[in-house]
Amino acid sequence: MRFDLKSTLIFVAILNAAFYAKNGYAADLPNRGAYSTPVLTNGGYGANWTGFYAGGHLGYGFGKANNADISGFLGGVQGGFNYQIDRAVLGLEADVSYSGIDYRGFTDTFRQKWLMSGRARLGYSIDRFMPYVTAGVAYSTATMKAAGGKSDNSHLGFVMGLGAEALLTDHITARVEYLHYRFGSETYAIPLATRNTEITTNALRFGVNYKF
Repeated sequence: MRFDLKSTLIFVAILNAAFYAKNGYAADLPNRGAYSTPVLTNGGYGANWTGFYAGGHLGYGFGKANNADISGFLGGVQGGFNYQIDRAVLGLEADVSYSGIDYRGFTDTFRQKWLMSGRARLGYSIDRFMPYVTAGVAYSTATMKAAGGKSDNSHLGFVMGLGAEALLTDHITARVEYLHYRFGSETYAIPLATRNTEITTNALRFGVNYKF
């Protein structure tokens, strides 16, 4: 968990540095006058983050299902709405991820198939760069196989995390985020192997959005 959180923060710093290096280079270019691309403004606070958006993400997840280590790749879609007040950016977002996060033992297997969440976001606009924190409710479906039997179940829980997003153009954004999920215990009724299982999942995700 510490390694992936550290990796996220390093990536955020690189994204921020690259973005401002690009802006600095653009500022040194000759003035193209009437042919210049207009920049979104928001009352003197730079780019305007207000509006609906939708996009997709890819990432890697890892965690625990009881004492078993689980890990795997995931990918999905997200959509939401931002509203900017001065430099504060308030938002709501929903997402769905198809997951290959699993555990495979000699006698049993466990897999998280779907991860979903509805979250609030709070960001701070630094022109076209926005770090943010996020938290909300989460839902997951999972399958356990053991002793020749199979059981499907769903788990409710919560999610919290942090990330950063950059406006690459007036309509395209890129982001990186780290999310921590905790799901309540559910009973998997498998003949000869009934088990109560709770899940903790961490996800490092990279995404792209289109801002309408």
